[in-house]
Amino acid sequence: MPRFGGKVAIITGAASGIGKEIALRFAAEGGIPVIADLNLDAADSTAREIKAKGSDAFAIAVNVAEEEAVEKGVLNTMAKYGRIDILVSNAGIQIVKPVVDFPFADWKRLLAIHLDGAFLTTKACLKHMYAARSGSIIYTGSVHSKEASVLKAAYVTAKHGLLGLCRVVAKEGAEYNVRANVVCPGFVRTREARVARRSNPDPHERSASRDCFAALAMTVSGCQFGHTKLRPAARMARQIRSGVAGISM
Repeated sequence: MPRFGGKVAIITGAASGIGKEIALRFAAEGGIPVIADLNLDAADSTAREIKAKGSDAFAIAVNVAEEEAVEKGVLNTMAKYGRIDILVSNAGIQIVKPVVDFPFADWKRLLAIHLDGAFLTTKACLKHMYAARSGSIIYTGSVHSKEASVLKAAYVTAKHGLLGLCRVVAKEGAEYNVRANVVCPGFVRTREARVARRSNPDPHERSASRDCFAALAMTVSGCQFGHTKLRPAARMARQIRSGVAGISM
């Protein structure tokens, strides 16, 4: 039986990039990805791509920074499938500027998407996971959840903040059999990352493919309570050892 047979995962920012790769991998392993994205046309396109391969998928338009939109998307998912087993809080943006020149509006926008979005989607999904006494929440962190880079004050702040939110959710959710983890990759080859890299090149920065990160995220979401053992594929293992990908439990 497929590892995620029949399980439903809401994946934010899943119309492209890392989120899309997670959705594709989840569907390939028997799960039903809910493609939650601000761009409904792109979300529909990803859902059609998955369905063309014989799996189920559902596209919903969600602005993760707006509570009403998040609640509506979660309720629509419950109405269609009657369950939410996994939340992958992945939606995010990157804005690269020095602190002295960073517009406050840009600061608030980035934190709203990364942190408000993580909080709102978590809150909306938890009530259903608690009722089912089962669930897994995965936050897309970053090496910047642990480290810092110049020109990325808002992004580094947001990614550090996910660690705190995750730790609280893990403690509060434990009695309901709901797990929470942050996956912290290094540089992953996405359009947003390439733009940021051109603005702030680092000759020592290594990169991982989106499918590698998707595999790691799905491995974590499939883990059970207790001691967690990750058994990644050989390529992923090499990248983890080299510092490209990591996990914060």
